[in-house]
Amino acid sequence: MAKPVQTVDSYIAARSPPVRATLKSLRELIHATLPEIEEGMKWGAPVFLDSNGVPVVYLYGGKDHANLGFIHGAELDDPKGLLQGRGESGRHVEIYPDETIPKAALKKFLRQCIESSHP
Repeated sequence: MAKPVQTVDSYIAARSPPVRATLKSLRELIHATLPEIEEGMKWGAPVFLDSNGVPVVYLYGGKDHANLGFIHGAELDDPKGLLQGRGESGRHVEIYPDETIPKAALKKFLRQCIESSHP
């Protein structure tokens, strides 16, 4: 039997209620900050694509937290040291449901992602 196609909505719905709420808030923040962004699924997670169809941001829902990930996060200006990760290019911000989402900082990162994807 074929595996059902996963959507962003079904991905979020499959998470625990606290993580689900955090993912929904992050998704809304992404769309409010970057109204032109497209969303889809890649690598088993929600991704957000620039106008050329290139993934620039992703969401991840863990057992007890959510990540807002930046495909080229190592290139972002991060004066407060919010970005985590040691890979060559990717970085993410971990957000736990009982924490306040650092919206202003995340908006700056999101705008930088789009600016850097359109030189």
